[in-house]
Amino acid sequence: MTSLQTIVKQHQARAAHWAGESVDWGKRREKWLSVLRQLMDALRASFKDAGVPMDQIVDTRHRLTEETLGAYEAPGLEVTIGRDLVAFIPVASLIIGGYGRVDVIGPRDQVKLIADRAQSADEGEPGLPAEECDWVWSAYPDRSRRGGFPLDEVGLANVLEVVLGGA
Repeated sequence: MTSLQTIVKQHQARAAHWAGESVDWGKRREKWLSVLRQLMDALRASFKDAGVPMDQIVDTRHRLTEETLGAYEAPGLEVTIGRDLVAFIPVASLIIGGYGRVDVIGPRDQVKLIADRAQSADEGEPGLPAEECDWVWSAYPDRSRRGGFPLDEVGLANVLEVVLGGA
């Protein structure tokens, strides 16, 4: 089987698998909110470890409404670094090409954080529903999905360079 045939077959199998199941939107919303809380906790810890005073790291709440998830409140974060404010604002869970989006907005620019399915060992099998798999965050400074990088310690530093500008 050629590479093209393999890719087509994998995607057809996933589509058939997903078409045969109904989405539990309540579980999906809970997964999204859980992943958001984990992200905000990780960001808070990273900023604290980097020397940002805790009184300059503020939890925020954002009212979101999505057609299938309904209306809900989602956690966000505002961090003052020097004299500049950086906001981490949840946008939506249901997005094209991912499982959720958070915008990082600073005085110079903004970056999209996109949650996506973690790479699994069984890429050829139809995937689990979104609420049952692990999600990972990547940062996209470009307005498209090009030039993304993992949101780890180095990735967070890169995000801050974009939104704050060079020191």
